[in-house]
Amino acid sequence: MADALDALRLTPAQLAELRDTLAARIREGLTEDEREIRALPAHLPPPPAGLAGEALVVDTGGTNMRAAVVALAADGGAKVVKGPVQARLPMREEGGADIDADGFFALQADLAARLDSGAGLPLGYCFSYPSAVLPSRDARLIRWTKGIDVPGVEGALVGDGLARALGARGLAPCRVAVVNDTVASLLAGAQQAPGRPRDMVGLIAGTGTNMAGFYDARQAPKLAAFPGAGTMAVNLESGNFDPPHLTALDRAVDEASNNPGQQRFEKAVSGFYLPFLLAAALPEAGVDPEAGTGPLVGWRDAGEGRRGEVAGLLLDRSADMIAAGLAAAITTYPADALEVGILAEGSLFWRATGYSARVQATLQSLLPAGRRCSVLRIDEANLVGAAAAALTP
Repeated sequence: MADALDALRLTPAQLAELRDTLAARIREGLTEDEREIRALPAHLPPPPAGLAGEALVVDTGGTNMRAAVVALAADGGAKVVKGPVQARLPMREEGGADIDADGFFALQADLAARLDSGAGLPLGYCFSYPSAVLPSRDARLIRWTKGIDVPGVEGALVGDGLARALGARGLAPCRVAVVNDTVASLLAGAQQAPGRPRDMVGLIAGTGTNMAGFYDARQAPKLAAFPGAGTMAVNLESGNFDPPHLTALDRAVDEASNNPGQQRFEKAVSGFYLPFLLAAALPEAGVDPEAGTGPLVGWRDAGEGRRGEVAGLLLDRSADMIAAGLAAAITTYPADALEVGILAEGSLFWRATGYSARVQATLQSLLPAGRRCSVLRIDEANLVGAAAAALTP
């Protein structure tokens, strides 16, 4: 076990190898479909300068769902003018949602109706499940995750389903754009950041992890299949990267998971899996993985013996690997992208003591000379980004 713990301390050379390997995998995904990094086109350009207006936003990705009316201002400002209002999916005791497809969309439409927004607003639907976005900006659900399984929705167009339910309540939207939380973060950062909005990365570092960026057909040859599309957001699905320098602990957690062999990067860095890694490292310590990452941060900060030491190793490795992932994404940007903004979302990134600072320091050490990054934080980034998607022509 001592060897496995020592292996959690990644050297600068190992982090550079991780960066370079992921950058190569991203380029493969930007070239061909069905690669380790799927690089899914979102069919949304960077928000244009002066983008303004109001949009109805619905945000779902787990048992919780929200709705709000969001106003964007031409100067980059954003404000939630109604809501957000919240609801929960009814769940069965044995797991899974206790609702069918019609009920699923009706529940969200009823939630939106509480805002009394009227018909005709564009709809930004933040739908954070694996989905294929179409050039129409609707999306087809590939599969349910996060313990949700509503029959009759997989394979269906989710934007159309919600728009129909809204229409039945006199709230038909004028158009629909479906995004996931990572693309929403990317769009929120681009909408509010000064300078060149294409030089932006959206990062999720919380319960799970993912990245999104803006690419055109020069960096992403597979986008040439969409003539005239220009620069667009791409959902990398980077959590599925199988990184070098994983340990016996990582293998144990992966083999015990419900999707062995998949999401190896996410299982090494995300808030959901860090407690499982600690429990695997110290089975005698009585770690409850269901309690989340908060106890790990507390034990590390309090210097609580062996448990605190290993928790610190896991948190530091997570931050370093997230930094290497960001460096990989930035490496795939054009050479003249010298100032890159990162819109970061997630409780791990912002609430774990020292985490964001370590990510930024490690990231800067992994970037070539002359490239700099700034990390941005925006309140309600999911809602703002989904509104930007809805309002973008």
